[in-house]
Amino acid sequence: MKQIKFFTVSIIAILTLSSCGHTIPARESILDNITTLEDSLYLELPQSPRLCDAMDIEKRFVDIGDSKLYCEIEGSGTPLVLINGGPGDSHHIFHPWLSELSKGFQVIYYDQRGCGLSDYTPGPGYSFEQAVEDLEKLRISLKIDKWIVAGHSFGGGLAQYYTIKYPQHVLGQVLIGSVPMMDIEEFRAGRAQEYYSEEESEKIAELRAMAIARKISMAQYLFNKDINGGWKRGSFYKPTRERMAQNGLYDFVADPLYTSDWAVYSFKDAFLECPVPTLILEGKYDLIWKADKPALMAKYHPNASVQVLENSGHNMFADEPGHFTEAIKLWAESIEQVSKPELKKWSQSADKIIGERIDLIESSKDFIRLIKESGIEPAKNQYLEIKAAQPEAKIFFEAPMNALGYEYLFAARLDESVEIFELNVMEYPESWNAYDSLGEAYLKINEIDKAKANYLKSIELNPENENGIKILKDL
Repeated sequence: MKQIKFFTVSIIAILTLSSCGHTIPARESILDNITTLEDSLYLELPQSPRLCDAMDIEKRFVDIGDSKLYCEIEGSGTPLVLINGGPGDSHHIFHPWLSELSKGFQVIYYDQRGCGLSDYTPGPGYSFEQAVEDLEKLRISLKIDKWIVAGHSFGGGLAQYYTIKYPQHVLGQVLIGSVPMMDIEEFRAGRAQEYYSEEESEKIAELRAMAIARKISMAQYLFNKDINGGWKRGSFYKPTRERMAQNGLYDFVADPLYTSDWAVYSFKDAFLECPVPTLILEGKYDLIWKADKPALMAKYHPNASVQVLENSGHNMFADEPGHFTEAIKLWAESIEQVSKPELKKWSQSADKIIGERIDLIESSKDFIRLIKESGIEPAKNQYLEIKAAQPEAKIFFEAPMNALGYEYLFAARLDESVEIFELNVMEYPESWNAYDSLGEAYLKINEIDKAKANYLKSIELNPENENGIKILKDL
């Protein structure tokens, strides 16, 4: 594999070429409002090497018992483990941006079980709990006593749960554009549609439909989406075409059977008195979330340091690598050891908060498992029987059922996805998001009148549902 050199530029400027009077334009950002549409569908992705191949770092597989996790270790100093997002992403998304941290930390990259280069061994079944236990087994295998856990997006959820379960081994946690892990209405709406042009939105929807129908692979979908403006959802600055290809080839790679039940967990109020040093990093233009997400995260993590990177999206380590790594370094210098009594007191409090939700968590898992193993009809019958006997009983959380509905929708199991969304509306009749999702599913099966009715109900419950307003206008 030929050697590739990477140059990280912390300040982007317009350079004047004195010899010819021409200029090199600054990097395109989402604020430029440029619409880019490709004439062709690219089924052959530009072949670009895996970034790790050019890195002279330790690479190995770590045996955690029933599986082997691919792991890379770079630098020396305080151990810092990077937990990638997804579910389904790999460690590759952090390259080459996080190498700068290796000057002060022992940076540990790894692929979660079923993802990237790690073993695709489901064991009893991929789960959120399993991923946290795998992380702890990795720590033990690497003979590390305490480390900083730094999680991006979905990985931020894993970092939070790991901190709750194993606080004695956590020096601090860094939440990078993290999933909030709270079933709170304010966290749900994103902003990507505000920055896509109408043409880009239509193109991305067309590509998404092709991926759902399995006419194109996930890698083909990711690359074609990004080159047609889809990059704006995750980045502030437009990535190079080569980096977009690498995203499709290496960043999101997972076992086709890979899944996670993370959405049934909620840590609302669990971190209100958390003594573990916490840094929350948010991109001002992280379009996956509403603009006020940093303030909401600060509300539920009052002891954390919250920093907003002004020229960043969801992948802020790629948008502003200099500011990103500097923020972590400065924060880490202020970390103080937390006493065992403090940790124990908080851990007991967090366990109690989460414990109050365990019954519904287990019920949600069982109900979703019933759908996957026996089909929607037995699950629906069970639901109706329970409701007939106990009308006020809650059987599942809204978020995981919504995620399951989309899982079936993306797998082109359209009728089943509609029935799942219908059950979610029955269980959560006051949720605008449940109606919005059901409306989308009805659109997929061309039930236009039912789609309109559900979008109308969604907007009635949430007049700020811009996605629903736009779709109704189009219809």
